[in-house]
Amino acid sequence: MIRNSTSSVVVQLCVLEIERERERMDPSLYRAARSGDINFLNIEDACIDPLHQRTPKENNLLHIAAEFKQIDFFKHVKLNYESPRFWVTNKSGDTPLHVAARVGCHAVVEFVIDHTKSFPLEGADDQESVPADAETYKQLLRMPNFQNDTALHIAVRYGHDKVATLLIKADPELCYYTNSANESPLFLAIRKSSPSIASYILEESPSHASPYLQGTNGLTALHAAVTHQDLASKGIVKTMVSTNPEIIREPEALGWTPLHYAALIGNLEATRVLLQSNSSVSYIMDNSGSSPLHIAAYAGHTNVMEELIRCRPDTCDLVNENGQSALHAAVIGSRINVVKYILKTPGLSGLTNEADKDGDTPLHLAAICRNQDIIRILAQDSRVDILSFNKESTTALDIFLGNNIGEQEILGNSRTILHHLKCSVGVPFLQQQISHNLKKLTTRERDTSDTLAIIGIKREQPQANLDQALKRYDNKLLVATLIATVTFAAGFTNVPGGFKNDGSPVLYEHMSFSFFQFWNMVSFILSVLAILNESTPLTVLSTRLPTPASLIQFSIGGMVIAFLAGTATLQPKHPRGSPADKLFSVMVLTFLVLAVILVSVFVVQLYRVRRMRVLLNGVI
Repeated sequence: MIRNSTSSVVVQLCVLEIERERERMDPSLYRAARSGDINFLNIEDACIDPLHQRTPKENNLLHIAAEFKQIDFFKHVKLNYESPRFWVTNKSGDTPLHVAARVGCHAVVEFVIDHTKSFPLEGADDQESVPADAETYKQLLRMPNFQNDTALHIAVRYGHDKVATLLIKADPELCYYTNSANESPLFLAIRKSSPSIASYILEESPSHASPYLQGTNGLTALHAAVTHQDLASKGIVKTMVSTNPEIIREPEALGWTPLHYAALIGNLEATRVLLQSNSSVSYIMDNSGSSPLHIAAYAGHTNVMEELIRCRPDTCDLVNENGQSALHAAVIGSRINVVKYILKTPGLSGLTNEADKDGDTPLHLAAICRNQDIIRILAQDSRVDILSFNKESTTALDIFLGNNIGEQEILGNSRTILHHLKCSVGVPFLQQQISHNLKKLTTRERDTSDTLAIIGIKREQPQANLDQALKRYDNKLLVATLIATVTFAAGFTNVPGGFKNDGSPVLYEHMSFSFFQFWNMVSFILSVLAILNESTPLTVLSTRLPTPASLIQFSIGGMVIAFLAGTATLQPKHPRGSPADKLFSVMVLTFLVLAVILVSVFVVQLYRVRRMRVLLNGVI
């Protein structure tokens, strides 16, 4: 009994394998479909219909012919009601019509549409065409694949305008179908920036309803359209708004309306179209409470801001969920052009000192963001209150110094900012100064000083760093002055070898003496620049000079090289190749290499600074 059942299973498996083998596509048939060899279709095969043969992807002859745009193969292949015709799908759920739409073969698409409307009965005695049901061809056109894409979705996605036009003419209702990603054909056309297809969909869609505008993540076709400048200029945005006015108020997943997107991109023409339709949309806030004006300020588009304020002047009073105005948004976005625009616009003067929920003004935020350019612009404006306190009783200077605690160059690159904010020290820093003075007066009473230190440890830490920075400031000035004094004296009064009776240097004709004079002069100049740069920042060719500490380092390097050159000048002549000569050559070479490294680092730093400024200007 068991043996019989096993034998029957084996037989069934063999039969299934034979059936599969029969359905596998013959290689010659595949090549014929790919090349369009219609002569191959005249070969009769009574065993199996050629249309039943499949590739590993489940493509039949018509899929392959459509893939390679072989319209003649479609015209001569024999079709009958028992054949799968154009309805068969492959592993992706694509019909031959999907494949033709993907490759943009409008001839195959047109043939399939016409022959589905009126399909001939092959083999009938009268050979007459028997028209199919009037809706049969629409069912084929609307047939989705496994991604719920119709042939129109695919044609639009791949930018085949002519194929899309044929499909819409055959069935305008295709414009309302969405795929698995909730994308309509119009949304795909807008996203692909295909104005011709988008215009045709808007013009040819049925008059009883507007075309379906939905897209992914709550986006609509209008959201996508305002992000393309060319679509607004060609009237597509205006057409969509006039067709469906309420769509301008529809938010996406983040709460952004199309006006938010137009503000982000800086699409002025689209902004005007939306505001002309319904200017109240400028009051709609997103999920974080940001208005289109906030977004325009953050993105740096002053032209869009001007248009928004022109239509609705009171939008400048809008604040987000943190109580921040458009000027706050511009500071957070590091938009210097927006900050300047707001400061010079009389109607926006109320924003200059407006505080958010934490009491932070735009100047406080600039200090938090450590944006020295914006700090400088705001602090130089007489209307900006640099003495204002936030809810923690701190000023912008307090925040700026707190952000720079522990940095070696607190008074280096930032000294101009301290100059602008020098009068704005807040209550905590005054308390720290008092505690510091009391501590000096009671240095012998260690217990008392320790108690004060423990009580004010958090508040004294910034002041301690400030004191250390001031000490470094004085030390750098002292070192730079000493270098300038020594190098000046070495150049005029204490030159190596002394002077002749006529006042000229004794060793003037020696090459090493000239080398000494050059590097002594370099060291002197660098030390003088360090002194000048400490008090007033110097700029050469739009590039700020290095910090005084760096200039002093370079000056010391120049002194070392000058010392070696002077030593070489005073050395007695040794035979070439002697140990003393070799040792001295090694020392000179070592210091020269160090000097080259220092100079290279300096040049690289200059290049990086200039490159960063170019990039920042490009972003702004």
